[in-house]
Amino acid sequence: MTESTESTESTEPADAVGRGAAAPGAERTYAADELFFSTTDARGRIRRANAIFMRLSGYPRGALVGRAHSAVRHETMPAGLFRSIWEDLEQGRAASAYITNRSADGGFYRVFATIVPSGDGYLSVRTLPMLTRRRDEIEAAYGRVRAVEQTSAAAGSTRREAAAAGHSALLAELDALGFRDAVDFTRQALPAEVAALVAAGVDIPERPDAEGPVGVILDQMNRIESLTSGQVALLDECARIVALLGRRATEIDELSARLGRLRACLRDALGGAARAGAGDETARSGGAGGRAGRADEAEEARERYERVDALVLECVEELRPLAGQIGELRSDADSLRFAIALLRLLNLAAGFFALQILEGEDELEANDAVGSLKELAAALDEGASSLSERTELFEARSELVGVGLDDVAAALAATRAPLLDLLDLLGAGADKADAPASAGGAAETSDADGTAGAGAAAAVRAARALAGDGFPEARDLADTAGAVRDLGVPDVSADLGAHLERVRAALAELT
Repeated sequence: MTESTESTESTEPADAVGRGAAAPGAERTYAADELFFSTTDARGRIRRANAIFMRLSGYPRGALVGRAHSAVRHETMPAGLFRSIWEDLEQGRAASAYITNRSADGGFYRVFATIVPSGDGYLSVRTLPMLTRRRDEIEAAYGRVRAVEQTSAAAGSTRREAAAAGHSALLAELDALGFRDAVDFTRQALPAEVAALVAAGVDIPERPDAEGPVGVILDQMNRIESLTSGQVALLDECARIVALLGRRATEIDELSARLGRLRACLRDALGGAARAGAGDETARSGGAGGRAGRADEAEEARERYERVDALVLECVEELRPLAGQIGELRSDADSLRFAIALLRLLNLAAGFFALQILEGEDELEANDAVGSLKELAAALDEGASSLSERTELFEARSELVGVGLDDVAAALAATRAPLLDLLDLLGAGADKADAPASAGGAAETSDADGTAGAGAAAAVRAARALAGDGFPEARDLADTAGAVRDLGVPDVSADLGAHLERVRAALAELT
């Protein structure tokens, strides 16, 4: 299952989604452009939140400040999920998850949450789940995980032990859905959700007439959005490159094994032909002159074999480090894709919050809105630094892998003609040696000679099957090298830094 094939259908059409309170026990719905957030301290106690969060949770403004974020936890959520999230956060990693939260009136609302370390606490940005099919799969998995936890608790386990059982069950469920672990889920799910938001037209509205520091912040977020549009446009292309590199790594392993078998078959074919020739001193050879001719043929075959074996060995040696390098580049592309998506998400959160302040939905003086802007801006700054680092690493590794792919492609291409010529030569010799045995044999040809000839012929046939008409993989490897080099991630670090500096200056004015 890949992200590019996921449905981007939202919970309801955006223009039909109500923005008001829901009836008790009902689902509270919201629009795709209603991003909301909260920040907590290191222990998970809420410090700040915007008005959309307060509206959906059903609490008065500021009523949740100082309370644990678990105040909005829905009873259907497995403890193992939150254990997984905390493990990632405590190791400095972002964590994403589909989560159902409980509102004050007993209703609920569903979110796609991305939590990142922020100063001495955490920042959680929530969006409308766009990939509803994936959300439903994950929610079904949560139900099974929750059942494991309930069974564990019923058997006398402590809450911690039940959560550990749930965590193990969650990892098994993620694996069944095609994710290596929770980190891999975050790496895949966030870019997919952000790409779906962008495809749905969610972007920061412009307010050219806005004045004051908050107006400056909104303007800079709009500029950052435009500046990074080239990177965001690469989200699907990065996913394609990740999948392509995964296939190539597998094919390279298979090709290395095939070349190893080919070398063995060529060695057996040459040895069998040599044994058959050595045993056939005079028969069908015309005496001493014939023996000299057979010796010349054998020497030519050996020289060609050694040349081809060296070429095949060179291909094997070129391939040996390449599979590992491709695996690393695949991870780099995955990381780059995640960094692009995270930057866009944080940019949207900061931009929409500035807009909400300008439009009076959030009050600058209420619930430390300036502090919220600072945290959002700081997270965006961190995201920009991460994107710059991952872009640089990807480009360096892609050049290394591109050269390696080109070298292997050239080596395979150079091997083709000499290999096919050698097979023709060995095949002709094996056919001659095998012919008497196949026809009943001449009186002077021993059974051993015929057996050696038959063995040589079989080895040649096996080598032909392994070689085919050459190595079409050479073209595939060259095409992959071109695709990797063509990805071309725009370097916007300098301009991005300048926009963020203006944001910091505007925040200083607000302070």
